This record gives sequence, structure tokens and C-alpha cells, in this order.
Amino acid sequence: MIRIFLSSFAVLVTIMIFFSKNVFNSFLYRTSLSVLMVAIYAVYFAPDVAITEAMLGALLATFIYLLSFKIHSKLRVAIVKIPVIAQKYQDSYIGIVPSIMDDFSKLYNHKIEYLEVEDIEKCKELAQSGEVDLAISFDGDFKILSIPYYNVNGVEMSYFELLELGENSNVHKSSNKILYFTFPDKNSIVYLEFQDFYNQEYINNVLKRYKLGGI
Repeated sequence: MIRIFLSSFAVLVTIMIFFSKNVFNSFLYRTSLSVLMVAIYAVYFAPDVAITEAMLGALLATFIYLLSFKIHSKLRVAIVKIPVIAQKYQDSYIGIVPSIMDDFSKLYNHKIEYLEVEDIEKCKELAQSGEVDLAISFDGDFKILSIPYYNVNGVEMSYFELLELGENSNVHKSSNKILYFTFPDKNSIVYLEFQDFYNQEYINNVLKRYKLGGI
């Protein structure tokens, strides 16, 4: 009975490894499979094979673990150029979002690669499709700040764009939009790290650097 149970469970774990899209989860599943195979060989009275499987499993699990960190070290972030929020300066980006990402990347040893797109909606699409590791959007996971939006001669502009433009005529406030960081995978290592990193006091301190006060 125990042989059938272990064998069935091993098949199930193998299927989970095959279909897993998360490298870290694959590492956990592969480690579990190695332990199961050791147990199966022990039940079938093959201790020499069990020892070999344990050694190979440990080596492979270590390799996958290191590989997961290598893949995980480069993060693609979708952003839109908005004054104060994210601006291009020479070969890098400055602003509230890059400041937060710089602090996050230093803490968890990540390299940030920004993907600049034309609008916030495109950022959200890239996040939903999994083409980026995270993005800014008006509907997401971690709040950054609330931004007033205005109708300027029939064109919607953020408060920061309006300041840069210096436009005063035909300006009407249309709405307040809340900017978020959004993640495509809530089970990813990046999401869990950012969850530990993010707190309201820290965000407020970042906003104060830009004389924006609290959220």
C-alpha cells in the first residue's frame, strides 16, 4: 500500500515540476521528488540506489536553487515618463518610482531594467501578460500615491505634467488616480520580497523627499 502511495505521489510531483512556471517552486518540487525517490528505493530494499538518488538529488536541487537566484537577479519594470514620478536623465531614470526601485534592488541585490511605454494602460497589459516582473498602474498591489488629474483643453494631464507645462487656461480637475506597483505573479519571489520591503512609513519618507508629504 505504501509503495503505491509513494509512487503515485512521485508521479504527481513530477507533473507539478513539468508545469511549474516559477523557478523557485520547481526547486521545491524537485527536492520533494528526490526525497520521495529515496523513500521508494528504501521501501523496495535498494539502499545503494537510495543513497545515489539522495546525492544526485542534493546536487541538482542546489544547482536549481542557484539558477533561480541568477534568473531572479534581473527585474524588468514597465514605467511611463511622468514628471516627478519617473523621468529619463542621461542613461538612467530618476523620480519617485526609480528611487523606490533603487532601494529595493540594493536590499535584495537585483538589477533593474526599465521598459518605457507610452501610457499606464500599456504598463498594466505588460504586467498581466507576464512580459515584465512588475509595472506601475492605476489598479495594482502596492500603493504609491494619489495623483490629481486635470482636463486641459480637452486633454487629460497629471498634476505634475500640468506644473511642467505651466498651463493655466481652460483647466478643470477631472479625477484623482492612485498609482500602484502591480505584479503579474503573486506567488513569485519578487512579490514576496517586495511585500516584506513595502511599508507606509517608507513610502511617506520617499514622498517627503519630493516635498509631497504623506499619501
